[in-house]
Amino acid sequence: MVSKKKKEVNPALKYSGMAMQLLILLLLAAWGGQKLDAYFQLENPLITIFFLLAALFAFLYKLVKDLS
Repeated sequence: MVSKKKKEVNPALKYSGMAMQLLILLLLAAWGGQKLDAYFQLENPLITIFFLLAALFAFLYKLVKDLS
């Protein structure tokens, strides 16, 4: 039987992909938070801040889980 070697992902591609995921996640969180802040007519961007922090912590949790 012929065994196939598992291809390893280039670390530079892996980490640049994760950086793009973080960027897109934060942009979506900021956009959604701003829309909700405007909808509820809040003076302070509380929903935007909450969404950004939640997205950041979720990404960091996923990152730690993937690296361990």
